[in-house]
Amino acid sequence: MWESWDGDGLAPRVRIVCDERERASGVPQELQNLGVSVEFGQLKLGDYLVSPDTAVERKSVRDFVSSLYDGRLFHQVNDLVRVYHNAFVLVEGDPAEISMISRNPKSYYGAMAALTLTFNVKTLFTPSPADTALALEAMARRLAKGPGEKPTIVYDRPSKSSELHLQQVYLVSALPGVGPSLARRLLERFKTPRGVFTATVPQLAMVPGVGRARAERISRSLTAPFKGVVEESSPRLDEADGTVEER
Repeated sequence: MWESWDGDGLAPRVRIVCDERERASGVPQELQNLGVSVEFGQLKLGDYLVSPDTAVERKSVRDFVSSLYDGRLFHQVNDLVRVYHNAFVLVEGDPAEISMISRNPKSYYGAMAALTLTFNVKTLFTPSPADTALALEAMARRLAKGPGEKPTIVYDRPSKSSELHLQQVYLVSALPGVGPSLARRLLERFKTPRGVFTATVPQLAMVPGVGRARAERISRSLTAPFKGVVEESSPRLDEADGTVEER
């Protein structure tokens, strides 16, 4: 379980990693008031880590809607799902504001559908920092795993001086739908990154946590011809029909 223990050795304390930029939000203080052990770090991805393979991006209602329209949110969640097995977007504020802020309700719900169905990201709504803390603490307890497991804190690409096994985990984690925990599982099964990359779909599907659909996605990413990209694309909302398009 991803927990620390109180001094008396009796009650486990949930531990959550918070990005430094979240200090002023009031959420870390609320977490501490709940008895959560809060650790701060300069996170590259997400605002809160509630388990070794679960990250949460927190946004205000206004920032959430604007980031849907300008494509920022899709870039953020795309990076989250590449690294973490579970990715959440937590929206803090009054959901009733969405209808006033959104330029086109149809396009808004189209983007929400894309978040869930295309990126497999879960979305939570909370009314205040205190409720956000309650939600994070509940998630951390629900997602707690075995003793001694360390958080997966992504700061940046491993340096050349990093230990080889960390570089191997990072390499395999770049596969679609594969986070660090699953990357380690794959490496334990196939021994080397090359073994993972050359495994067949049935072999990949037999690894716990992979399954047939994810195995096929991994295989496609490794075997599809590279077509090249002239410029980086980013999703945007098509306000006519509410779908998400690339630009």
